[in-house]
Amino acid sequence: MKKIFLIGSIALSVISCANLDDNISPNTPLDSDVNPALKLNAAEVRTYAAQTGAMTRLSSIWTNTYAGNYYYFANPMTVEYSLNINSSTGQSIWNDNYRAIGALQALIDGNGAMQSAPQHVAIAKILKANYMHYLVDFYGDVPYTEAFKFSGNLSPKYDKGEQVYMGLINEIDDALRIINEGNGTVPTADEDVMFHGDMPSWVKFANTVKLRMLLRMSNVTDANVVAFRTAKLNAMQSYTVNNFVTADVVINPGYSDASGSNLNPLYFQYGYTDYTSQTINTNGWRINKAADYYAKFVNGESTLTSGVVDRRGTAQFRPVGGKVSGIVQGGNKPANTTEGNYSFIGWKLYPAVASQNGGMDGYVMLGSEAYLLLAEAKVLYPSVFVNLDGQTLYNQAITSSFNFYGLGSQAAPYITSISAKPGLGWGATANKMEAIQNQRLVSLAIVRPVETYLNYLKYNYPNIPLALNAEQPRKPYRLVYPASEYSANSGNVPNMTTVDCFTKNQLTPFWLRY
Repeated sequence: MKKIFLIGSIALSVISCANLDDNISPNTPLDSDVNPALKLNAAEVRTYAAQTGAMTRLSSIWTNTYAGNYYYFANPMTVEYSLNINSSTGQSIWNDNYRAIGALQALIDGNGAMQSAPQHVAIAKILKANYMHYLVDFYGDVPYTEAFKFSGNLSPKYDKGEQVYMGLINEIDDALRIINEGNGTVPTADEDVMFHGDMPSWVKFANTVKLRMLLRMSNVTDANVVAFRTAKLNAMQSYTVNNFVTADVVINPGYSDASGSNLNPLYFQYGYTDYTSQTINTNGWRINKAADYYAKFVNGESTLTSGVVDRRGTAQFRPVGGKVSGIVQGGNKPANTTEGNYSFIGWKLYPAVASQNGGMDGYVMLGSEAYLLLAEAKVLYPSVFVNLDGQTLYNQAITSSFNFYGLGSQAAPYITSISAKPGLGWGATANKMEAIQNQRLVSLAIVRPVETYLNYLKYNYPNIPLALNAEQPRKPYRLVYPASEYSANSGNVPNMTTVDCFTKNQLTPFWLRY
């Protein structure tokens, strides 16, 4: 493990600070002459770390899963609750991801990389698509064709979101071609800290990422996009579940709780212990409590879930009185209560021993996430995915999620208990996307809430309430471009205001305009 960390040290330096942009200069990518084998490890770790910060935090708050601890903090999550967002809100999503994806592009563009390490290049292309499409999802039009030139072009033009999506999908297909040709050596386990050089697994992951992007575009009516989407989907017509991811996709270059610099980045962000000071992680763990909406959902106390207790809730959050206890977002403190009356984050982020789980795996994609995606594909395109069965996939997603939390024996009873409940049971729910989204809410909480939030914007499920002090009528369709773009790339960044974040217009991410 120490060897892996030595190879990836350039990436792992970012974990010691909350934001990658505090540590990585945008004009100093991994050197083009560095061996691609060394670049891959660093790029894999760097890109995963970039997604564990603001993207996960905002998604957790805006799915009403987290609420601010107003016992320890005077007025937490003010902007996130009020929705008075600006160019500083979530700006590390832009900054961290662009700089991290730049490490992948440096591998792709490296001197002689396609000749000396084509399989490494293929992996980099797949990961580039996996991470970069989220920039379109949160910002709409973004730099793509002129991006990642670093000092060669400090003012890249903005490309239309649909062009970025289609370009990235084509990069996935190019990666699949390279893998299929079989030239070059496969990465070693030290070089590839995700699949350890198992290229068939990379093919499944590539197919799953491509499917996610194609499904995101399902409502688009633009003729060019429709033709592209149709062609790519039809090429999957013979696929079975075995062509896609069906297990958790993990990354671990040797994460360790021995010091703060080697921590799993999700633990660094939200885990109990601040390893720098060896005290409680105040701004990552202590600030976050379970939200009342989510607590009632998993406790079987909401209208939708009435009478059905979902034991995943007390695995994800520390139980109080045997159940999840949540704070109402934007509400006032109830009389005679303390922070101990409400649930903190649990799971591996609150180990029984404070120094236990900083070495946990990172999760790039969950098995439950992939199964729910396949169920969605069957719902949206039943004539294409003839080899898939929606209800089977839905139940497999639930089982995978219960297994993830060590609750495998409780999956079948839970499936039985929801079978007749509209919105939860597959057969009892008219709009299958409602059931899929309600399962995403719980299955992806804490670890991958971004997929729940983005699909909530598209499908309007789950029925997530606003904070009581919200000053906007809905959750934002997008974020404001970061302040760094307005200062460094003012000639290209589209003009917009906060109002545009809550209105469907030409600035809305292309797949959400319909």
